[in-house]
Amino acid sequence: MMRNFKFCLGIMLTFFVISGFNTVAEKAEKPLLGSWVFNISQAPWEYSKGRVVFENNDENVMTGKIVFDSGFELRIGKITREEDKVIMETFVQGYPVKTVVTLKEDTLTGYTETPDGNIPFTAKRYIPEE
Repeated sequence: MMRNFKFCLGIMLTFFVISGFNTVAEKAEKPLLGSWVFNISQAPWEYSKGRVVFENNDENVMTGKIVFDSGFELRIGKITREEDKVIMETFVQGYPVKTVVTLKEDTLTGYTETPDGNIPFTAKRYIPEE
C-alpha cells in the first residue's frame, strides 16, 4: 500500500514539475507578444517610425512583422531568444538586417545591424488609449 502511495506521489510530482516548466516557458515568452512602437531618427525616413508586432501562429510559434508608418509592411523572417536577448532577422531591400534587443518591463532596447552600420533601437509597448 505504501509503495503505491509513493509511486502515485512520484507521478504527481513529476506532472507538477513538467507543468511548472511549461508555465514558466509561457510566461517568459508572453511578455514579448503584442505591439511595440519605435521611432529611430538615424534610419531612412521610410523605415524610421512604426510598430513591431509579435503574435503566436496556429502552431503556437512566435511570428512577427514590422509595420512602418510609411505604409510598408515587412515580415520578420526569424525570431530567436538567447539568454536575455531577442534577435529578429529579416531582409530589407534584399539586404540582411538583424535587430538585437533586451526586454525590460515595457521597453525593448538594443541595436539594428544594417549594411551601413549599427543603429540604436528602442521600442515601447503599444498600449491603446481607452
